[in-house]
Amino acid sequence: MSPRVIVLFAAAAISSAAYAIQPDPIYRETIIRHARQQAADEKFDAQENDPKLRAAFAAADAAAERRVGNVKRDDKFIFHFWAAKKKILQQQFGIDWKTPAELNPHITYGDYGQRQISEKEKREITPLVRRRTANLIRDIERDYDGKVRVWTDPGVGDEKVAYVVSLQKGRWKIIDIEHWLP
Repeated sequence: MSPRVIVLFAAAAISSAAYAIQPDPIYRETIIRHARQQAADEKFDAQENDPKLRAAFAAADAAAERRVGNVKRDDKFIFHFWAAKKKILQQQFGIDWKTPAELNPHITYGDYGQRQISEKEKREITPLVRRRTANLIRDIERDYDGKVRVWTDPGVGDEKVAYVVSLQKGRWKIIDIEHWLP
């Protein structure tokens, strides 16, 4: 094989590695969920914090991610994931785990298990952002990492703006402004 062909193969391998499919973040669901800001009344199964069970939960997250690999990522996705995880924990590790939805029937969860923005949160966040902009607030959302963004309508020719807010010491504060081109 000529050096030129070897270089081409090497370049192709590096290029494809750079664009390899990344795992769905759900494979770390327990860790991600515990890293998010919790609501005061939100409960998680205490077994998730047991250092002796940490490996079992990590293995169950990874196995459940593979089991639901072809499930549509919509608002029901997390319930498919939690059902698979619950079954794996029971069958492979003998752990009777309660899902966040079972422990928190008063909370609405989004596609990756993040708490949806409540009406109370909307009432608290909206005036904070309105003081900063005359643009219409389009949506307030919490992403899978727990980051809360307030999306506003851009003005004519303006870029789209998301105000990133965080609850700090019981009060919502704007901690960042993200600009998105139209």
